[in-house]
Amino acid sequence: MSENGQPPRAPAAFSPEDMARRRRRSVALAFVLAGLVVFFFVVTLVKTGPAILNRPL
Repeated sequence: MSENGQPPRAPAAFSPEDMARRRRRSVALAFVLAGLVVFFFVVTLVKTGPAILNRPL
């Protein structure tokens, strides 16, 4: 029970606009994370240099 004696209400459901906004934000975050993965991979290859191909097998 809340302070006014009423039972607590369930939160309101998300509107279609809220769901679309949440999806766009999730897609943008996925692109940012994928971009960071690619960036770190490229930086690792550049820092390693061509010597990575001259290793003993």
